[in-house]
Amino acid sequence: MSRIGNLFKKDVLLGIKDVWVILEIVFAVVIMLMLLFVLPEDIERDTMIYIHDSTGIVQKFVDKFAEDFELESEMYVDSREEIIAGMQKNKSAMGLIISKGENTLYRTELLIQPYTTDAMMKYIEADMEDLLSILHPPFGAYPPDVYKSVKITSLQEGLRDELPFNKRLLPPVLLMMVGITGLFIMLAMIGQERSDATIRAFRITPASMWHFLLSKHLMLLAVSCITFSIMYIPIMGGFSGYFPALLIILLTVIMGSSIGVILGAYFDNPMSSIGWVLLLMMVISLPAISLFAPIFSPDWLKFIPSYHTLFGLDAAMFPDNNSHIIWRGAGILAAVGGVLFVLSGLIFSKRMRKES
Repeated sequence: MSRIGNLFKKDVLLGIKDVWVILEIVFAVVIMLMLLFVLPEDIERDTMIYIHDSTGIVQKFVDKFAEDFELESEMYVDSREEIIAGMQKNKSAMGLIISKGENTLYRTELLIQPYTTDAMMKYIEADMEDLLSILHPPFGAYPPDVYKSVKITSLQEGLRDELPFNKRLLPPVLLMMVGITGLFIMLAMIGQERSDATIRAFRITPASMWHFLLSKHLMLLAVSCITFSIMYIPIMGGFSGYFPALLIILLTVIMGSSIGVILGAYFDNPMSSIGWVLLLMMVISLPAISLFAPIFSPDWLKFIPSYHTLFGLDAAMFPDNNSHIIWRGAGILAAVGGVLFVLSGLIFSKRMRKES
């Protein structure tokens, strides 16, 4: 233990001397301040819809359930011309005209902007069909008994509140700024010591290559705890979900730093491995799409370990009857990280023996 302790102190001092430890902490503070004070809590804007309803069916429905709807009165206009004038002023607005039909009970006409996609059109058409089928007695094309027999069961017992955008952005930020940082830093440290030939000098000491790598892993875990806390606690407003999220991120750090060891064993300096690093970054960041757009969640995406990092962090930060996601993610990351840790140590030791 004393050997590892001495190596740990040496790595910390070298990290401070080489400024990267200080830069890590400074970047963490800057990102935290940006998420708190620069990025807005809400970036979504509700699309204005101007409605001309000569039948009065929508207006009556809204008036009846006024407490459940927060619609502005300006949305209702008296003519088609007023809809067009409103859409010309508000380029994100849409228009809806509802009138009595000849062959159908109601006739609807949707006025859209030139850039509206076909997919959006189909979505709106389906939405309007559902709305009008509900508004028209007996609530659509089916007999009332059919609607009475329908039961809605919630598969998610918890309630998930509206999440601010800056907090929703925190899981991928933690992944990139803390979880995967170990890959770059480990690669840089090993590259520096290889270029300085200190690894060859280290081989004549009583410590082994495993001690050499373990001290660096421990140092990265220590720095990661600091940077994680700097970003997590102020943005989340306390320690809610702190410890399970910290567990997820530290397991990710071990995985990333182990990959850094493997790359460091084959490349003399970090710049020579930049192609592999960029490729890994693209693959690692891919699951973030699924986090923000769950409709894109193919099964093969779950084989990327960062998928479980992102969803584990999300489940820890925003608990909603989803603790199983945390522990499943932790288990997968621990298994992947453990295999990579052992494999990276064996590869590095073998490569260093060949070079000595």
